[in-house]
Amino acid sequence: MYKIAISNQKGGVGKSTTSINLSAGLAYAGKKVLLVDLDPQGHSSLGLGIKTDTQQTIAELLCHDDCSLTDVIQKSYIKNLDVIPADNSLSAAEYKLAQTQAKEFVLRTKLKNAEYDYIIIDTSPTFNTLLANAFLTAEHIILPVQLDYFSLAGIESFLESINRTNVKAGSLIDHRAEVMGVLFTFYKTRTNLSKRVLEAINESFGNKVFETKIPENVKLSEAQESSKSIFDHDAKCSGSIAYANLVNEVMRRLK
Repeated sequence: MYKIAISNQKGGVGKSTTSINLSAGLAYAGKKVLLVDLDPQGHSSLGLGIKTDTQQTIAELLCHDDCSLTDVIQKSYIKNLDVIPADNSLSAAEYKLAQTQAKEFVLRTKLKNAEYDYIIIDTSPTFNTLLANAFLTAEHIILPVQLDYFSLAGIESFLESINRTNVKAGSLIDHRAEVMGVLFTFYKTRTNLSKRVLEAINESFGNKVFETKIPENVKLSEAQESSKSIFDHDAKCSGSIAYANLVNEVMRRLK
């Protein structure tokens, strides 16, 4: 089983879009996939049409000892793709979780008996107990970035957060999360700044930069609005082709 967190401490870089479409693409490739929405905004849940009004969510799973995976997992409309949804109740749950003993390991423990080929974790941009849980569950991290100055400036502190979690808590359980790849999103190189950022990231990460680039594509936003993956919204658009390439590249890297 491969566990992958989609994470960046900068918002608006396409974490949920990537979580949804990577999960959907893997499921369409015949893999059994669990998408864990660990963001209080619940965008991955919304983007797949998952309702939380009358269902328990990741908030209950993390904070209630008697809540199990079977209580919170929902089937998506895509065969082989299940979801543990989130909504804004996760914000209050995060505060409660922060007061819990061994708080950083709760998600890892709850997912211990999950039987999937891939677990994809969508994360919030804030470094808190929820993000620490993601890092201590996932072995691999995909880092989506845009070609702008703030993305470049935030990468160093993000890597420090991963390393700090590995050293302080991961070492206790012999666990280490590593950046599997840097994924350029909203990709365009029309300005000198974007070209400089591209060059700097390529120089820093080398072969950890994904060959696949996710272009700016309005179809990706339309797909979220229709609560579908990009493959079901418009299979021929540039966003769909790019995410299909990413799915293949991820599987290839993990072989």
